[in-house]
Amino acid sequence: MLLVDLPVDIKRLVIEFITRPVDLKVLCLTNKHIRELSTPALYRNVSLRVGGQQDLRLTGMLHPGNPGLKHVHHIDLRLERWAKPTGQRTSDSDDSSGDDGELVEECVSARFAQLTVKMLLDYLPRDVLESFTWHPWEPISVENYCLLLEKQKKLQYLELGPIDRHLNPILERTPQLYEGFTDLKQLDFYPDSVDRLKAAQKLLKTYPKITSLSVMPVFEYNRKESTPDDLFDSSTRVGLISRTLFSHVAPFEQCEPHLLKTLVMNDVNVRYPSDTWLKLVKFSNLEKLEIRECVGADVLFSKLSKPHLRPTRLKTLRWMDDRWSEPHTLEAFEGFLDGVTGIENLNIWLSRMESLPKVEAITRHRATLKTLVVYSRNHGYDVHTYSEESLNRLCSECQNIRQLSITFPEMYVSEVFPAEFQIYLDIVGKLHNLITLNIRRWPTPRESFSGTFKDAEKQLRFYEYDLQRLSQFIFESSDTDAADHGYGLGHRSKLAVIAWGPPGPSLRDGHDTRDSYSVTQIPFVRGTITDPFGKTSLHAVKTTWRLAEYLEPESTILSHSLYDLHDPEYGIVPRKRR
Repeated sequence: MLLVDLPVDIKRLVIEFITRPVDLKVLCLTNKHIRELSTPALYRNVSLRVGGQQDLRLTGMLHPGNPGLKHVHHIDLRLERWAKPTGQRTSDSDDSSGDDGELVEECVSARFAQLTVKMLLDYLPRDVLESFTWHPWEPISVENYCLLLEKQKKLQYLELGPIDRHLNPILERTPQLYEGFTDLKQLDFYPDSVDRLKAAQKLLKTYPKITSLSVMPVFEYNRKESTPDDLFDSSTRVGLISRTLFSHVAPFEQCEPHLLKTLVMNDVNVRYPSDTWLKLVKFSNLEKLEIRECVGADVLFSKLSKPHLRPTRLKTLRWMDDRWSEPHTLEAFEGFLDGVTGIENLNIWLSRMESLPKVEAITRHRATLKTLVVYSRNHGYDVHTYSEESLNRLCSECQNIRQLSITFPEMYVSEVFPAEFQIYLDIVGKLHNLITLNIRRWPTPRESFSGTFKDAEKQLRFYEYDLQRLSQFIFESSDTDAADHGYGLGHRSKLAVIAWGPPGPSLRDGHDTRDSYSVTQIPFVRGTITDPFGKTSLHAVKTTWRLAEYLEPESTILSHSLYDLHDPEYGIVPRKRR
């Protein structure tokens, strides 16, 4: 039976399983009836890069007669990056003419982006958006932000980040901008000045029953104001962030704690949480906790290990730390991990740490753990790897893991797997429910990525071919093992995605310098290939992390977060114009 012949309700169910925009676009071009059913799904999530030449193409989308505008619920914006000549020349040009090549650096155009955002908000119908995110690491204009608050009162997610001018005086003159958000559940604050802190406090005061809160101070990015000395809590006083954000519930000793389900703390000093955060938030009610780059995380973990503060409903735990941490910091985290139960998603990213978390602390959650990301390196950037015995215990006991990201032993790209690498693959093969595997350490290429940009691109293509061959072998081995032992889907294993390298930009050749050739993670998905005789066989297909999410929903460990994309250690590398 054809899709057009199915009942309308069945058609809607089928379309809900189609997530890739290009597929939904093709459906919309089928006929008028299918277009009416597919349009809401196509326009529900809109991700745009603004500030570049592609902005001209938005005029068609923003036409008043576009039936999809009323179905836009989520908008994610990022600044477009474009090449700008540096004025410098280099003698190793790729041009056949022999002329020197000109170096270019990637830049952004915030001015054009603001005009595009204004046009977007002007043409969108009222009260259709549920979330609006802005990830340019550049201030958004106060006019655009106020326009968003004025027109979109159905927002469930609202973020307050850097703005080009003071917002608090406008809110005092027009308090109705912050009123009327009946569905608001999540607040993300990125304050870069006292003005933004006061504006965030008004939001917290107006909506005390939110379920998700994220705090990430970015005062260091504000070029107009200096960072205050009393930004965080100390042993003798309450810090500027705490006393400003929660001034409406002071004194803190008598306040009613917020009943949050999600708390994200990024770059917040939590060494003295007893008089502030532990009184302001009911940690025992949390279902998701993320601690990123927080000084004093060991103290917070030690406090939360106590029975009366211990989160009893925690499902997701993420700890990322790139600071010079003491050994007892990891011990405090392991103690906290031993105290809580029922964690389903565990993400640990540590830098400048002398060891990995103990497997015993992770296997405590063997019955519930579904997603596991573990990464750790020492002060010299040497990546830690679990021993065969530890990894074997982890994979033997945590049989419900569906997404795994760990570091494998170092290996060279060659025709034969090293014995140690093969042993690790066999151990990971014990995870019969595994869908996504991320091997964070790049295999060493046959040749170093050096020379001109053209030479590096050529070596990259050969390297990607080698990675495809390795991925193909892993897929075929997992299918053979699944067929022999009767697990997975019967005829093959559940393994659908194999990704090489960590999320975000990384240095493939192992040299930790800004002049190294850096690329992003390379995922391969399970596909098929048909030979001239019509025989179909398995084939590992290279893709990107964004497309991998559409092809396999359970590949969230590959997603690039703000933290991954804004790593100052791997800045933009000037490249030669081709």
